[in-house]
Amino acid sequence: MSADSSETHVNETDTVETERVNICKTHNTQESSSITNNEQFHEHPILKKYLPKQLCEILEHWLVDGTLNEDEKKIFRTCAEFLFKSTKINSDAKEWISQQTELINLTEKCLNEIGAYGYYIGVGGVEDPNLESFDWLIQAYENVQCKQLLDTIVKCVTSRFYVDVLHGLSDGKATSLSVTEHFLLITCPKYILTCDRDKTYSSKIATKMLDYYEDLLHAFLPHIKDWTISVMSCLYYPITFVLSFVPSLPYEQRKPMYDIILVILLNTSTADSNTVGPRSKVIYTSLCLLIEMVRCDRILLSELKYKSDVKSDLLKILNDLSKYENNEQIQLKAIELTSLLLPEEEFRKENNTERVTGLFVKNFNAAIQDGKSNKADEVLRGLNGIEIA
Repeated sequence: MSADSSETHVNETDTVETERVNICKTHNTQESSSITNNEQFHEHPILKKYLPKQLCEILEHWLVDGTLNEDEKKIFRTCAEFLFKSTKINSDAKEWISQQTELINLTEKCLNEIGAYGYYIGVGGVEDPNLESFDWLIQAYENVQCKQLLDTIVKCVTSRFYVDVLHGLSDGKATSLSVTEHFLLITCPKYILTCDRDKTYSSKIATKMLDYYEDLLHAFLPHIKDWTISVMSCLYYPITFVLSFVPSLPYEQRKPMYDIILVILLNTSTADSNTVGPRSKVIYTSLCLLIEMVRCDRILLSELKYKSDVKSDLLKILNDLSKYENNEQIQLKAIELTSLLLPEEEFRKENNTERVTGLFVKNFNAAIQDGKSNKADEVLRGLNGIEIA
């Protein structure tokens, strides 16, 4: 799969997307009021009072000493929340934070402490009460796609701490995430997907972590019927990282992931009226991954078409998803995968050609109107692949 195609697969979650688990709480204080325009940002009391000097001093103290006093904790929290909220909506805030070299460098050093040594996080120790504020600060840098932090964030998501924390959720029943879980399993991988447009870092992560991902996902599968929204939010990212890497894998490495993805699709893919959120993201990305695997591996395609004892169950699920799933991106992928598994005449018999073509054309036009050329190309590839024209 090309870099553009890989980007399309991930970025199509813009429509399947962004129900991120957000730990940011609303504070109704005057200082943390919302920023609606550039003038408000430059005149805001938090900026004038604390930024960047005091926040840099606090981060340096946290880095050297590992603890903060109560006043420092409050200032850290106030500044981090302010930057997180303002960089979501305000262009001057984005420009300002992107120019704060000292703040970025200190943030990078703190990330290294987490990825290399597990400081601040609740793995084998007590979770630092300031980690939540740091999580908001990292999300603020994600809002401006700060690439300087990518290397240390990759260190966090490829660390033994990441593996331990994800494995701790393997019973599938978690209804909420701790700050440590959110930081390692949501904030850091989400940052990478946002900033790593050419998928260079995603591929490196998948290369290093593939065996760990297989073991971790296997640990989750026995409890798949219990998977909660929180758990699926975390599992989405390993699957997505593998998607960027799967075309370069040999059969021996594709096959274990192929088996895992089949189990996921067979057990989580009932049609749902909720068109967004973690469930849709997991199903959509799993469909993309299975399509990529069978397109680039004739052995797997042959196995699924002619030898698999789950083909009939999978086709039934794909039929339901293509006709009753409200999310059109999932519908398209279900149709595309079905076309790979059925002879052309049987596919035409089971699927209304006019409806299928119309669905693809509708999504192609929407992608063009939104300026998403990679997505438009991917829709066209899907339409060409099913050969119904």
